[in-house]
Amino acid sequence: MWNSVQVAVGHKTHRGRYRMEGDQLVLEWRGGREAARCGLVKPEVVAMEILRHNVASAPMAA
Repeated sequence: MWNSVQVAVGHKTHRGRYRMEGDQLVLEWRGGREAARCGLVKPEVVAMEILRHNVASAPMAA
């Protein structure tokens, strides 16, 4: 089952969705897809941090 997550970077809100596949979190958003292990951290926290990092480091369109 997919869960949604959203983060605010600057004045824009970015949305993605994540789910657990075994012990891995899979995050999908408009810019791509990424998998990561959560460990003892809640999956929603890991998903928000991955999304925030990837959106903030993406080059802005002119």
